Amino acid sequence: MNVDWNSFFSKRTKNITGSQIRQFFALTEKPEVISFAGGFPGNAYFPREKIAGSLSQLVREDSTRALQYSPTEGSYELRKVLSEKMSRDGKLCEAENLVITDGSQQGLDLLARILINSGDPVLVEEPSYIGGMSAFKSYGGTTVGIEMDDEGPIPSRMEQAIKKHTGEDRRPRLFYTVPNFHNPTGTTTSLKRRFEILSIASRYNLAIIEDNPYGDLYYDSDVPLSYKALDREDRVIYLGSYSKILIPGIRIGWLAGPDPIVEKISMAKQTADLCSSSLGQQLAYRLSREGYIDNHISGLRKLYRKKRDTMLSAMERFFPTGIEYTRPGGGFFIWVNFPSYYPPSKKLLEMALQQNVAFVHGEGFSSNGGGLHSARFSFSQPCVEDINFGIKSLGEIFWEIEAGCAVRVAGEHG
Repeated sequence: MNVDWNSFFSKRTKNITGSQIRQFFALTEKPEVISFAGGFPGNAYFPREKIAGSLSQLVREDSTRALQYSPTEGSYELRKVLSEKMSRDGKLCEAENLVITDGSQQGLDLLARILINSGDPVLVEEPSYIGGMSAFKSYGGTTVGIEMDDEGPIPSRMEQAIKKHTGEDRRPRLFYTVPNFHNPTGTTTSLKRRFEILSIASRYNLAIIEDNPYGDLYYDSDVPLSYKALDREDRVIYLGSYSKILIPGIRIGWLAGPDPIVEKISMAKQTADLCSSSLGQQLAYRLSREGYIDNHISGLRKLYRKKRDTMLSAMERFFPTGIEYTRPGGGFFIWVNFPSYYPPSKKLLEMALQQNVAFVHGEGFSSNGGGLHSARFSFSQPCVEDINFGIKSLGEIFWEIEAGCAVRVAGEHG
């Protein structure tokens, strides 16, 4: 008799769903496809020779720490370097208040595990990062979207959502945000708005999960002070990552928070993986300590700025004027809003793939069924020539849609 594995799964697994981004990777990995889909760092920007040399030296000179298990909380040396970096950026933090994670995604999963009960409403930006929402939902959380404008989440909408979802047995206790070069919109929350949201968090006793993988990748001007730096009540939990500023392959991120959070996260992490990669931690520590990563980030800013400018210029040149898009000051993403008379962005993606161009349609980023006429475009991976060609190809599709709409309107009034 064959085993019916579905009967073995825990009830919690019904909350686990696949990411629409991952579903398109098989298509976008085809060499002939120009992909604006994945929010990955550019493959050409990985410092291969530097990493190869550093790993070789590391294994020769300090193989015990590099190849052995590390403490669950992570290498103290690396946590010390990161605490110093955060303090320089205004986010006062001690090494003891840091936990090394397998990228910031593990930090999200562990936080959801220790903070969310089944049925809890969790405030998120609308639209929001798919990986964050998936983590919250997998532990039974219900995501509640907070509408955004060009300054970030709208405070009045946040207060409305808190009141609407507060009942006798539960209330919103968490707000998840990507405040710098937001995924997926590219928006940066203004300093004024950050103060307003912190005030709301204080009044309604919310904890803030601040996810900041892109903050170092600014192309016009530095980002505002973080929630963590502005926090005076120890209610902000901060997530950082080496994935966008070095390489994602080492899977090294970090979580900074108050003592009770760090203690409970460490306990949860022990049962998840015992510890993060010792080799990756030692590599990150050495490259950070010697100042290499700061110099590497400086170079990345110039490279990604050129790609961003290329995509924005191409959109301005080739897209119909009715299509709106954000103009991010950094990060990887441009959020595109199509007119309501266009086909849904999922259908537009199908049309784009026929021309070997890919992006991510917007529905998966929404907590409330929105995003039907929106899409995320990432400029981080394709080369400048492919960005121009891909946007031009999409522009031809969109102009055909415009022409078809014009013909229909003319026929209706004929």
